Order: sequence, then C-alpha cells, then structure tokens
Amino acid sequence: MGSRNGDPRQLNGIGGATSTTSKVAIVSPSQTPGIDVEYTFAQVAVGKQKVDYSGNCGNIASGVGPFAVEEGIVKAKPGQNSIDVRILNTNTGRVLVETVAVDEDGLLLEQGNYQMAGVSDPGAEIKVAFVDPAGSMTGMLFPTGRTEDTITVEDPTALERPFSVQATLIDAANPFVIVDAQTLPSAFLQGSEEWLETIEDIRREGAVMMGLANSVEEAALTRGTPKIMMVSSPNTLNGYGKVDSTPDISVLSMSMGQIHPSVQLTGAVCLAGASCIEGTVAHRHCRSAELLDAFGVQPIKHGFQSPKTIMIGHRSGQIPVGVHLQDQGALERCIVSRTARRLFEGNVLFYA
Repeated sequence: MGSRNGDPRQLNGIGGATSTTSKVAIVSPSQTPGIDVEYTFAQVAVGKQKVDYSGNCGNIASGVGPFAVEEGIVKAKPGQNSIDVRILNTNTGRVLVETVAVDEDGLLLEQGNYQMAGVSDPGAEIKVAFVDPAGSMTGMLFPTGRTEDTITVEDPTALERPFSVQATLIDAANPFVIVDAQTLPSAFLQGSEEWLETIEDIRREGAVMMGLANSVEEAALTRGTPKIMMVSSPNTLNGYGKVDSTPDISVLSMSMGQIHPSVQLTGAVCLAGASCIEGTVAHRHCRSAELLDAFGVQPIKHGFQSPKTIMIGHRSGQIPVGVHLQDQGALERCIVSRTARRLFEGNVLFYA
C-alpha cells in the first residue's frame, strides 16, 4: 500500500494517503458449512509501518460478495436476478449476507440506479446484512453492562482537563464509542490538533472500559478498535450541505485519528442499533424515538418494534439502516445498501 518507511503520502504503493483508502480484503473460498467465502480485513496505517487486523470494515466488505461472484467462487443459477453470498469475517467471527444483482446468465451486474451519498455515480444495489452483529470483539452488545457511561479523561496536561463526557460503549459489527456531542468540552476548534487529541484520549479511555485494552497506553497501540463517533440531534453538527431532508440522527465519525468523510458502515450499524435501544445517548438524540414516544408507541423492552429504518446524517449525506430486533430487544440483523464495481485487476509489486 506504500506505508513502508513511514511515508504519509504512500507514494511507493497504491494507497490513497488516507485511512479510508488504505485497506485490504483477503478473500478465499470457505470450507465451513453454510458459508460461501471467508474474508479477512487489514487496515494499513498511513505514515506508519503497521497493519491492524482488529475489527471489520463494512465498506470493504461490500465488495466481497461481488468479487466472489465475478471470480466464480459463488455461482448463480440461470434465471436468477440476485444471489445471496454468505461471508464469514475472520476478524470478528461474524457472518454477513450480501444480496448481489446478476443478469439472466448469472453474471454480476454493476450498473444500476442505486445512489449512495458521497458517490458520484449510481450502481447496482448491494444489500449487506450484518447477522447477529452484537459482541463482535467483546462478546456483549454493551461491554460495560450499561447503555450509557461517563468517560473521564484525567490527563492534566492538555486543554480543560480533567473532564467527562457521556457515551454509549457498544459492540455491534465493530466496537464503537458513541459520544454525546453536547457533553464535549467547548473550548477548542473542531478539527484542530487539540480537538483530535482530545477525541483520541476519549477513545483510549473507552477502550479500557470496554475491556479491549488494559491501559490507555495499550489502547494507543491499536487505533482501529474501538472506533469513536460523536452524535447529536439532527442538523446540529456542521457539514451537512448535501442533506435534502431531516435525518433521524446526526453523526461525526473518526477514522484512525482523523475525521471520516462520511461514516463507517459498521459505525452506521452500531449507531442505528443504539438508536433503537432505550437508555443510549443515540436513542436520546434520535428523532424517530421522539416521534414514536410522542404517539405512545412503546418499544419492545429495549427497542423499537422490528423492523425499523434509521436515517443517519453524515458529512456526505445520509445513509438508511434497517434494524431488525428480536422480542427481547437483541439485535437480530442490520441491513445497509451499497454499490461496488471493479476498478483494476492485476499484480501489485512489492520490492524487498
């Protein structure tokens, strides 16, 4: 990818010099009954000689189903207009089911009318279902046993320290720290070095609370998990110029220490799931929760009557997430739509 020797521009490789364009999917046929392909995700650091295999990447996973069809690993029967590809993500041990469009001969269809926010061209819709996503790395939907926690950052050397924020620590498809944006310190500029450092400090404290690290120093060594996002009620965060209708909730997500241009697919799964569960910071800010509560529609124990679509507003537009809950409020699956197409095939050379 070009991160050798710590090059932040990845000039000697095919990386795009951002965390969202420095990812690898390793795909192989599966010998596991009921699984078509196995997929391992690798996050290649930018500017560092490091590869992080913790967690999953939903956007990269979206291309695994189409790849499996194009490579003949999974074959559609003539006459089918779509095929379900069952994928095991080896990083988390969780299953994804991708519904991929094919033509009458069973060949992959890339052209279509589905338009993703932040992508200029439409394509064939790929439905990505995260099956039983809870506890991907920690074994629990809420690793602390609570739907809301107070995270205190004790470091006295930086701005406004110590301080506390309200957050939901959740593990669905990937572990995430979901921070209530209203509780963040106000004495810094969003995107500044001080702000980025503060968000990273919150993430590290969250990692320890989730049991993903024994100390904040250890948490600093793995920036890929848990990930962190800030949420607020619709349209109270900046950068939503392309939103043409009010979302249910707004998010500003982070990727490897930098602001994400939209939101991670696994982040959308976490946020949508949390929005449907009473007691989380996401549920408190979710517009759908307010509307349903106002009309006296009570959730099933800890969640909305399933299925429910949560519309998430991010920096590049909106993303709808279908949330399916069991009667006990457990996450059964979350479904998101994507597009994907082949850009290149060939050999990437490595020079020792």
